[in-house]
Amino acid sequence: MKKFILGLSCGLVIACSSVAFASGSIQALLFPASFEINGSNVALNNDYKVLNVDGHAYVPIRFVAENLGATIDYDADSQKIFVKNRNLDLTDPDYKGISVGNLILTKVGNNTKVTGQLRMEGVGSSKNMIGANLSFYNDKSEKIGDVAINGNDFGVESQTFVLESSGDFRTYSTVNLHIGAVNNTIIPDAPSMLYENTKYNFTLKLPKSWEGKYDVVEGTDFINFIDKANKDAGWGGLLFTIQEWSKERWNTDGVEEAKNYQISKIGENGDKIFTLSTPSDVNYNVNDEKMKAEYASMWSHINTIKTTFKIKN
Repeated sequence: MKKFILGLSCGLVIACSSVAFASGSIQALLFPASFEINGSNVALNNDYKVLNVDGHAYVPIRFVAENLGATIDYDADSQKIFVKNRNLDLTDPDYKGISVGNLILTKVGNNTKVTGQLRMEGVGSSKNMIGANLSFYNDKSEKIGDVAINGNDFGVESQTFVLESSGDFRTYSTVNLHIGAVNNTIIPDAPSMLYENTKYNFTLKLPKSWEGKYDVVEGTDFINFIDKANKDAGWGGLLFTIQEWSKERWNTDGVEEAKNYQISKIGENGDKIFTLSTPSDVNYNVNDEKMKAEYASMWSHINTIKTTFKIKN
């Protein structure tokens, strides 16, 4: 990976020589410093230097970010540095134990570079082969890009990957993870079933595992998908809602609502906008572990279901 050094002011006041400034440029002094990160001494290699500029220490941000377990990249097109260090919360609902996250998308020529991390649970110190795919969708549920993750060094420690694919899909709306192989064993695709709505003229692909477990309730401009077991137990059971908006109402009210609630645009047809939203309150029996687990299992498929939305021709 091509490395670059970018200064990040750490606000460390250093008493040393003065620094001369010229118009549009600065002069800096090399600053001899060592690093201890989370209790471990970490040595700088020859690619990195620490600088003193006007009494402040400027450290190489890539060096610090990577040693803190973060992903980092620079997008020349937008002239922006991205650093991510969150939980890896993107999973394949049909294959548990592998998670992906901290995705950074940058433009490289006519391609998009995807930097991210992958972790595999419950494998101890072993190294494992994984074949996976990340698919990126716009807010019309159209696939606009994908990258293949292939490697033999994945384990319980987060492993950083850097991939490229053609096109510019940095402004994606939804990303899905699909695990295709683990330790050279092919993982078959989970079966699905087609849901058709004639009133609003769209289809969705639902997991076959949902068969007989869900209800659909239609309202004036919405359709609720409900976990039957939790609904019958008096806990609501709402999984997600598909709603139809006029473009005018979406532009005046919906876009603002989407900033504060879990609402995603998933398609449009003429002057109609379709969204998918999930409830913000509890809709499962908190006192029954089996019902709670069943609801969580159904919930885990919603991100994938979202991208299967299609307007019928």
